[in-house]
Amino acid sequence: MSTSAPRQRDRVRTLVAEAAEPIDAQAVASALGVHVTTARFHLNNLVSEGAAETVTMAPEGVGRPRVGYRMVVAPPIDELFLMLIARIGATPEVREHLAAEAGREWAARHAAEAVTIAEEPGVPDPVVVVETILTRLGFRITDVMSAFGRHEIHLCGCPLQEISDELPEVARGVVRGIVEQSLAAALPLLGTAYTVTVAPDTAAGDCELQLGLTKVAASSH
Repeated sequence: MSTSAPRQRDRVRTLVAEAAEPIDAQAVASALGVHVTTARFHLNNLVSEGAAETVTMAPEGVGRPRVGYRMVVAPPIDELFLMLIARIGATPEVREHLAAEAGREWAARHAAEAVTIAEEPGVPDPVVVVETILTRLGFRITDVMSAFGRHEIHLCGCPLQEISDELPEVARGVVRGIVEQSLAAALPLLGTAYTVTVAPDTAAGDCELQLGLTKVAASSH
């Protein structure tokens, strides 16, 4: 059985895919040394398969416009990534919980700086600990306010912007997990001393998050 047709079709596919701009049947025929009818046959099959599309090209000199072919752009892989993330939990609450676990694991792999801070005498500054790990992971701190045992950190969530737009609860969970892990890694006491909350900072823009560290009240006995 002859296998020349499939090989020829693949050569046509490769030629169209590697072309910087749409290419017509005549150019394909010349490049591959085949008859223009053969080139057009394979090009039209690519269109039928949904792998390529036709476009109108200017004529060469005087004459009718030419039919050009180009490959169809594949959908962004981010779309699949978001669909997979959406399946990690049946509800936003479950997704946020699971995302926080992932955030803790992510921070644990990159929290060397926070651990170093903990080796200094005294209790490390929780804001410095959090700023260190968040910056290392690609976040940008835009503002910090501290008063009466509460710290409010505003940050750009750009590393998670694609996720935040579609699944904000996942972005919140990841950041919360990062912060909880970094505090515990710096000093176990810090991990239990603060309640961590994360919310969108709608007044500052789509990618801004507001992180709150609220000191846990001491238990009275």
